[in-house]
Amino acid sequence: MPFDREGWPRIDRSFFDAGRLTAGGFSAKFYSRLGLDDGAPIPGEMRPSIAAGIQRATEDVVAALAGSGTNLCFAGGLGLNALLIASLERSANFERVFVQPAAGNAGTAIGAVLYAWHTALGNQERVLIPNMSLGPAFGAAEVKQVLENCKLSFRYLLTTGELIGNAVRLLGEGKIVAWMQDRMEFGPRALGNRSLLASPLDPYSAENLNAFIKHREAFRKFAASVPAEVAAEYFDVGPNARFLATAGRVRPGHGKTFGSAILGADTIRVHAVAREDNPLYWQLLHAAGAATGLPVLYNTSFNLFGDPLVCTPRDAVRSFYSSGIDAMFTGNFLLEK
Repeated sequence: MPFDREGWPRIDRSFFDAGRLTAGGFSAKFYSRLGLDDGAPIPGEMRPSIAAGIQRATEDVVAALAGSGTNLCFAGGLGLNALLIASLERSANFERVFVQPAAGNAGTAIGAVLYAWHTALGNQERVLIPNMSLGPAFGAAEVKQVLENCKLSFRYLLTTGELIGNAVRLLGEGKIVAWMQDRMEFGPRALGNRSLLASPLDPYSAENLNAFIKHREAFRKFAASVPAEVAAEYFDVGPNARFLATAGRVRPGHGKTFGSAILGADTIRVHAVAREDNPLYWQLLHAAGAATGLPVLYNTSFNLFGDPLVCTPRDAVRSFYSSGIDAMFTGNFLLEK
């Protein structure tokens, strides 16, 4: 992509038409360059190549604008592009790359609070982000009231061991499991508190998760959650995997295992789960590993196509019974179909 004299990217606006926004805003020149009639639907087989070209151009422009240095802190909507963050992490231009976990518009609230903390209140110490579980949580009485009001059958699991044991059993049976625990995540990523889970060892459950529950394109893959301390055994991934903000590579020998989650070549979205970030989810991953030999679960956000991430128990019940999800854990309550 060409740059102007000030070093900013220069866009050829002749490919766009502001009067055709409902058709993507593209001009006749855009369709001509693709070899299509003006306004024709873009064939499905062309779309991956177009998307890949835009992705490469975006990575080149961001790298040129960022320059080089020791540390790079990245925010804004582009920070949600995991492939872009991975390209920056692999670049030799920076020793360390950090992306704000809620890098879109909603994340400006964090910046506003920190600005007030340092500037208005005069505090000097740095504020670390312990985790992104900053939303509401719901106690057993609140969950039970919703389930009883909806006249639903459920089991209450008395211990954490019983909770995790039942989840591992269902996942081992190829079931798709909704996992709603503790505080809701802040930001767009499900980090193990509002997640839909499936076992990588069952390719059919993974396929069903994308096609029949999320109802999205096959190229939009889910993430692989793994305990942070063993992540390097399966994946080559950067530090932003803590917040599911980057993509990694599958280590040689494991490609077949994670085939349904690979984006292209050996690229995969990885969620490296530290015990201090999410103790319960970390325990579940290790328990799955003890049962199957693989401490990895596929993870995608607990919501249906077009819906926001579930927040309340009522949200969870609605999504559960409106989809092909097999079982749901809400706190210590288990619902099965």
